[in-house]
Amino acid sequence: MTDSHAGAIVMTVGGTPPGGDVEDPDAVVREWYDQHYSLISASADGSFFSRYMHRTMERRYGIASSFDRVLEVGGNRAEHLPFVRHGYREYVVSDLFPPILDGAAAADPRVSAVSCDVARLPFRDTAFDRLIATCLLHHVDSPMRAAQEMRRVTRVGGVMTILVPTDPGLAYRFGKAVTSGRAARRAGLAERHRLVAALDHPNHFGSIKEQLRHVFRNDALTIDWWPWRMPSMSLEAFAVFTVVRSC
Repeated sequence: MTDSHAGAIVMTVGGTPPGGDVEDPDAVVREWYDQHYSLISASADGSFFSRYMHRTMERRYGIASSFDRVLEVGGNRAEHLPFVRHGYREYVVSDLFPPILDGAAAADPRVSAVSCDVARLPFRDTAFDRLIATCLLHHVDSPMRAAQEMRRVTRVGGVMTILVPTDPGLAYRFGKAVTSGRAARRAGLAERHRLVAALDHPNHFGSIKEQLRHVFRNDALTIDWWPWRMPSMSLEAFAVFTVVRSC
């Protein structure tokens, strides 16, 4: 999760307001991720779809590649890190909420965690050789501002790898309905699941794509569509934007 959404809304749970409580939208989303995400979502950490997305992002860079300094934005608990095959001297995991490193990531002196907003990254210009963002831009207040910051901290000749789900494309929505949607219905959480989806993805794929094309208009930008490799928001589940900064 990333930038906060302003304001508050009155929610009904089970059809009745619980004592007239006013719920904070960010708290609704955080509660879902804390209590239900790992059991409901098809893209939860460790799931087949999660592994497929992370591996797809790394197809271009094998063990023969190397990037000195790497920044992952919206990195949560560094779930992407085990899929990185290339060499690096430093790997920084950042997120709006303090990232929690454990296991191999916590034991690796090359890996560090920073709490920061992707729209206001606390790093100098051209500080990193590679930047990674997985399923982030649907959540932020301004994808354009986030992309500008990503570009600012990436050196000329450096690479940005940005995965964006094709929500609200037909393939994405169908896949979600028969996986996490079905799991939510079985758990009696269908209404909550729909609410969290609405709160958590305020930006649609078409808008994000055009904002990225604008920010990276002077760079080398490639879009890979998955899983069928057809350039269609309706037919594909996600797209990986690979940007090589040119100037």
